[in-house]
Amino acid sequence: MTAPGRYAASDNSFTKSMATAAARGGILIAIAIVIGVLLLWQGFDSDEPITTATDDSDETADDAVEQETTSTTTREASDEGDVGTTTAPTTAAPVVVDPPNSVKVAVLNGRGEPGLAGSRKDHLTTAGYVAEGFNADTFDKEFSRVYYTPGYEDEAELVAVALNGSPSVIERAPTDPLTLVAEGNPNAAEFNIYVVLGADAVLG
Repeated sequence: MTAPGRYAASDNSFTKSMATAAARGGILIAIAIVIGVLLLWQGFDSDEPITTATDDSDETADDAVEQETTSTTTREASDEGDVGTTTAPTTAAPVVVDPPNSVKVAVLNGRGEPGLAGSRKDHLTTAGYVAEGFNADTFDKEFSRVYYTPGYEDEAELVAVALNGSPSVIERAPTDPLTLVAEGNPNAAEFNIYVVLGADAVLG
């Protein structure tokens, strides 16, 4: 006896179940597509920039190049400045002295040689000074000196040179210069410079 065979139902139930499964699959695919689109859209709307290791290395390299260029430019500018820099020499201000014709010189004979003061006075007069000859307070002066009153130190040096001496013989005059002059010579007052001619004859 042959076993009965199994056949599909004649009411098309198998076809209906296949159609239902296909519809459900299509719905799931559509939902997946919608979710994917939403995720992509949110990703593109984000304000945060996307950085990579490559970008950071490029920026670091650019900064290094810029710093090197700046350093080189600064060094070149400094070198150029050094080449063109010169230091102006300092010069001493010129000494301003009164002209000889405004300087009054009293020439004092300090060693008793007749006519000594007069001859040296004439020498200074020829050089342009206003000079007069007198006797010193004594005739035993050992050293010749050029005494100056305040403000006439530079002029005293020139007077010493004019008498063939050196500036080493100049000194500041005493408070009362008339103490250098023989008594009875009031005309020797108010001179700017007093020249005492001594035994060393360094001023003539």
